[in-house]
Amino acid sequence: MLKRGKKLKSITESKKISIVEKNSIFIGRGFFVKDKNDVEKVISSLKNEDKDYTHIVYAYRLTSNEFYYTDDREPKNCAGLPVYNVIEKNDLYFSLITVTRFFGGIKLGASGLVRAYSRCAIETLKNSIIKELEKFYLLEISTDYNEYNKILHVIERTKHKILVEDFKERVKAKIYVNAETLSKLEKIYPDSFEILDKDILLPY
Repeated sequence: MLKRGKKLKSITESKKISIVEKNSIFIGRGFFVKDKNDVEKVISSLKNEDKDYTHIVYAYRLTSNEFYYTDDREPKNCAGLPVYNVIEKNDLYFSLITVTRFFGGIKLGASGLVRAYSRCAIETLKNSIIKELEKFYLLEISTDYNEYNKILHVIERTKHKILVEDFKERVKAKIYVNAETLSKLEKIYPDSFEILDKDILLPY
């Protein structure tokens, strides 16, 4: 659940960072995620990329009531919870932070683990771009070439993202636009598109 009118912030870009604690290497990454499926894809990719990992700890928050963290076999609440606390403290939504640990042979103890995972999450955010999320609409456009060029002229100076373009006898495209752009298109080209989805939160 999200409070009406609340401006939401999310990770939009993040550099991979690493810290070393008593020979253990901790690699932190940040991601924008729309849903649990996005989270699962990220974790699956990391497991293939970091094949020699000891633990892949992560935490995410989608909305106020949709969040999750895992210790991935580290002592309970010594890994995932500290990472989640960093997300919560920075008031981030639709955000995922992962910390991959490569064990260095020396146990850190409960307090040492909390410090290491917290530090890695904090450093990850320091190397991330945070932006406010904005509501977008997903449009499916079907029109001729001349009118499509005119539509592009309308949206080119606005926040938008073209997902798919198919150029055949007619142009078919799927495009994210914000409310302001949608209003313009509805006035000028109301018969050239349909709204497939609305109230999609994206960091643009």
